[in-house]
Amino acid sequence: MTRNEWIIGALLLTTQTLAAQWRTDSSTGTSGMVPTGNEVFMEAIVEEKPAVLSGPRLQFPKVLRQAGIEGRVLVQAIVDTLGRVEPNSVKVLQSPNPGFDQSATNYVLKTLFRPARVHGRAVRVLIQIPVDFRK
Repeated sequence: MTRNEWIIGALLLTTQTLAAQWRTDSSTGTSGMVPTGNEVFMEAIVEEKPAVLSGPRLQFPKVLRQAGIEGRVLVQAIVDTLGRVEPNSVKVLQSPNPGFDQSATNYVLKTLFRPARVHGRAVRVLIQIPVDFRK
């Protein structure tokens, strides 16, 4: 799948998810985002954003450290309602060097988050996680 195909797919998923989430909350009589099931919310629209609770020690690739190469890897993933990253959702969006990608992915997969919340309910959320490799 090309990057453009992936972006188009993500936009379609987002549009469908947002349409499904825009409902009237019968308990309060207000319109807005109401979690109805297993939808994936965008980080920008949740009331409480996910936050890192704990994570493993970041493994800096030895060859890149020795070469003095540093940088930030941007990883996209879905955090579930228990605060765990869904393995099939992990995607490296940006990387200064492909040698960082596996370490960044492993770090994200082993990190525990406080789940995102909408109307007090834990929800699945698509987030972007910066992983910094610095000496």
